[in-house]
Amino acid sequence: MTRSWKALTALITILAASAALLPAGAVAYTAALTDESGDKAPLFYRHIARLERGETAIATAKAELDSAAARTAPADDLLARLVLDLEQQNAAYRYREAIRQQQVDMLAVATHTDITDAVLKGSPPELAAILRDTVGAWLSIWRLAGIDEFNLVRIHPRPLGAAAPSAALAGYYRTSAAHYQLDWTILASINFIESDFGRVNGPSSAGALGPMQFLPSSWTAYGSGGDVNNPKDAIEAAARYLFLSGARRNLDSAIFAYNHDNDYVAAVKYYADAIRQNPAWLDRLYYWNTFG
Repeated sequence: MTRSWKALTALITILAASAALLPAGAVAYTAALTDESGDKAPLFYRHIARLERGETAIATAKAELDSAAARTAPADDLLARLVLDLEQQNAAYRYREAIRQQQVDMLAVATHTDITDAVLKGSPPELAAILRDTVGAWLSIWRLAGIDEFNLVRIHPRPLGAAAPSAALAGYYRTSAAHYQLDWTILASINFIESDFGRVNGPSSAGALGPMQFLPSSWTAYGSGGDVNNPKDAIEAAARYLFLSGARRNLDSAIFAYNHDNDYVAAVKYYADAIRQNPAWLDRLYYWNTFG
């Protein structure tokens, strides 16, 4: 193969990979599913089938992402390195999109309360457990926000890159939790609820700041001289706050001290339970509500 033909082939590959990176658009929810026999299935079954296909799509996309990340290109071959970089970006985008579609599908279950129980009862145990936590967290957050017309709930995505990388955040959660003898998933859940992992750092209407949303007076007491907008410092301060609020004796009471509402406590515990059951759910929550 001549050098020019190699270059042309590489260029075609680059263009194909680039095209795959273009936003595919949200897949509209549809009830046009059938059961195994080909007959139109009950509505709750169609939701379950969609959720199960979503799990398969996420697993497939994650395997492709891991495979792409493990590959290397010769250091002296610029085109090969460029092609590989685009393939890796493409795989990462497909993984994020699969997770975002799952959020859409789960939201459809949570907002259609007339079929929620049937979906939970009919789902395989592992899916039912995660779905129960997710729906429970959403309902708690909606009650906290005073939302009672669930059909009006919409996803409002934010730029992906406004938060620290999820791997870095996971390290901060685990280190701080180990130091203060806490469950790291509680810190992850609070970080998600308070600021979408640092994508909404405030100030809030009450004046709270940073990825863990500390009031200035609380930061003075618990921030230990750190930067309230620095995720590592803020997560460490949140762990310190929970520990000093008695989390080792009564976790619910300590979370309530963080935000004085029982629905808040419930939401934190629901999301934490989802991550505890499957640590990959940290990635799921991290990519929810994002674009790019």
